[in-house]
Amino acid sequence: MLDNVIVRLLIHYVATFLFFLGLMALFPDISIYIAEEQARSRATTLSSQPLETGPLLTLEESSIFHPKTFVPVSMSLLFSFLFALPVTWVYRWTRPRKKYDQAFAQTLLVVPIAIALVVFLVKGSLALAFSLAGIVAAVRFRTTLNDPMDATYMFIVIGIGLSAGVQLGSVAILASVAFNAVALGVWRMNYGAQPATLSGFRLQRPALPAPVKASKATARLRVHTAQVEAARQAVTAFLATYAKQWQQVGIVQPEDGPAIIEFDVRLKKSTDPTAFVRQLEESAASHISAVELKSEHAGQ
Repeated sequence: MLDNVIVRLLIHYVATFLFFLGLMALFPDISIYIAEEQARSRATTLSSQPLETGPLLTLEESSIFHPKTFVPVSMSLLFSFLFALPVTWVYRWTRPRKKYDQAFAQTLLVVPIAIALVVFLVKGSLALAFSLAGIVAAVRFRTTLNDPMDATYMFIVIGIGLSAGVQLGSVAILASVAFNAVALGVWRMNYGAQPATLSGFRLQRPALPAPVKASKATARLRVHTAQVEAARQAVTAFLATYAKQWQQVGIVQPEDGPAIIEFDVRLKKSTDPTAFVRQLEESAASHISAVELKSEHAGQ
């Protein structure tokens, strides 16, 4: 059951909620310090008076060791980490192997923590905000996100960090849960895989893929799996990159073993069959137990 991604996400969110609930029950003062920080945030950002006249902390209270500073900062960092973590899981689960970037996954986990800290630093100080903008402009981060979906992941973790930094934990929770639900739903349905075809104002059904003609280059791919639908989607996504043509032949259900999905495939000339099998087994290891690839000659 723990291999089910929905179950994993539910366990994480429930465990995190219970953790914070227990923390508040054991240390009631945490709620008071967070409420005070929220009041300061609203006063410094929504007041029509200059920022310097907001309800600032005294010198003693602004010390990192004072509870009025330590508790809100610690809780914001904890919120940023715990609710950005499932976003990185969804990124790892749903991104195609060719587009997956480990460094980007790690960045998604660290960025909201940095954002929360920066919000605490510049909150209530216009001078610090302009100073930070000048520093960032001088550093000039050169990361380019070529995939719009990657930019969406980055945008959501920045939002989680901002929400945690201004003590709006409910916004961080809703952002994390809603984004992961939509991202998994879009990936599961393979939404938009084929463009729609219109005839006037009427939708036309897409034509079925042309069958693979038997030739010396044709091979029979047999995929052993206990999760037929998940394995089928993983294999078809993989074939789109490494095969010239393919079609699903059928599904065999042995009495004493996992199901076998059979495909007729014609690999690209640049694709090595041995490497193809190995990479398919690695990329879909959570859904596939074994892969067979056998050449079929014309007339067989």
